[in-house]
Order: sequence, then C-alpha cells, then structure tokens
Amino acid sequence: MDRNSSRHSESAARPEDLLKTFGASVFVLLVGLGVIFDATDRGSGFTTEALRRTEVAREPRQIPNFLLLDLDGKKDSLRRRLAADNRVRIIDFIYMRCRSVCSSLGSVYQQLQQRILERGLQGQVSLLSISFDPAHDDAAALQDYAARMRLSPAVWEAVSLASASDRQRLLDSFGIMVVPAPMGGFEHNAALHIVDARARLVRITDYDALDQALDAALAAKR
Repeated sequence: MDRNSSRHSESAARPEDLLKTFGASVFVLLVGLGVIFDATDRGSGFTTEALRRTEVAREPRQIPNFLLLDLDGKKDSLRRRLAADNRVRIIDFIYMRCRSVCSSLGSVYQQLQQRILERGLQGQVSLLSISFDPAHDDAAALQDYAARMRLSPAVWEAVSLASASDRQRLLDSFGIMVVPAPMGGFEHNAALHIVDARARLVRITDYDALDQALDAALAAKR
C-alpha cells in the first residue's frame, strides 16, 4: 500500500465514528427540544401571551392594591372597589389618547355593556377600564372618555392610576406590555382580564371574545 492510500484510509470516516457523531447530534437535539418544551410550559404555549393566559387559568394571580382616580376626581383603592359590591370585573387597560387598539376595546366594551344590561347581570358583573397613562388621563380626560363611549355607570367605570409611580407595578401584575410609539402614544397588548371580588386575576381572554369573557366572569362569580 502506498502512502497516498494510507492517508486516504486514515482520513476516511469509520462507521463507529459516524455513529458516535449521529448519537451526539440526536442528544443535542433532544436536549434542545426539552428546553423548548419546558420553556413553553410543557408545550402548551409558544408565546409569552399564551403562557400568561395558561398560568392564570391554572392558578389565579393575586393582584396588588393600587390607588385609583375616578372621573369625579375621587381616589379609591382597587381592592376596596372590587370588594365593595362583590361583583366580578372584566378589566381592560387603555389610555385615553389612543385611537387604535383602545378604540377597538371601547367598541367591545360597549357591546359587553349592552349584553350585561339586556341579561340583567349588572349585579354580578361589571366593566372596568384602567388607564396606564396617569400623566395625561386626569378626571377631565376620564369624563370625556365616558361621554364618548356612552358609559352606563351601573355597568362600566373608567379610572386612572392616582400615582404614576404605580404604573410599572400595575402593568407587571397583569402582564401588560407597553412600549412607546410615534407621536407620543403607546403600543400594548390587548385582552380582557377577569378579576374576582378578592382581587384575583382568574382568567384572560381575547379582547374580542365577548361571550367567553362573560361566561368566565359568571363562572368566577359562582
């Protein structure tokens, strides 16, 4: 055998080496899949939003207390407001200058308000819109929003945070993501949050899933 043939034999991959390489690749793939499986809550959610909803549905989340400002300029705590009449709240998060997703949420809440009134459920379920932009959304802005959206006070309330220092804590407690947008606005995720009288976030639904949100609120009331 000449030297060239010898070098060729040495450089050629042996079957056992190929098998080892294949085995190592499979191991790395399985480890990677395991990490993804664990990170996505055993495969049940592949986005932060899906995971947020799955976790809340499995284990209700206690909401911290916050001081709120209403359209009359009065301040009240979130927990006291929730416990006052023992109703379940369907909560959304908006800011009054918004003309995009917040307008869609406003339309959804108008429809929910109508359904609650038609079914006589205002003693069990109510709507609460919370502004995360206290720097701009004072009592006057809340009054303007209430008039524009035709809020029925027995069913739907609009409030703002009384203190801007609570803003991030509020967003974090509900899992709301807000980022600055052009022209001084915000981009944020939109959903309907079902909160019981004990200040527990028990379900999160799509913002246009009216029947699902209402059913979840009634279930939480029971």
